[in-house]
Amino acid sequence: MRRRNQQGFTIIEVLVTTVLVAVAVVAVLGGIRSLSQADIKARQAVLLQRLAAEKVNDLRILADPSQEGTSGDFSDRGYKDINWTADVEATSVSNVDQIVVTVAQGNATREVSTLVYIPSSTLTSTSTSTTTARTGGTTQ
Repeated sequence: MRRRNQQGFTIIEVLVTTVLVAVAVVAVLGGIRSLSQADIKARQAVLLQRLAAEKVNDLRILADPSQEGTSGDFSDRGYKDINWTADVEATSVSNVDQIVVTVAQGNATREVSTLVYIPSSTLTSTSTSTTTARTGGTTQ
């Protein structure tokens, strides 16, 4: 005669528990993978933002940023695969230009812009005509 209150688990209970634990482990590992990818993207975004801000600061200290090159990379800082472009545009305010620096690595890009004052003593006839030609305005 069989006893009804035997201790232990049936094979069905063990299999169901094993499947549930496996599904939970797969879900947790997928979440960890997603967090890892998000962390990589966030670190890349921070790096690009920092490099763009540094390039803006490099251009701001120049007497006339429009005389500097308009593109390059950051190989001098150890990032050969990160490129930058700079646009220096005249604004409606006399002697004030807007600098827009875009930094790109693969599909990721970051853009930083600032306004910079260009003293009239540093503007030469060449730089004035270059600015005028670029903006399509007229000189006064």
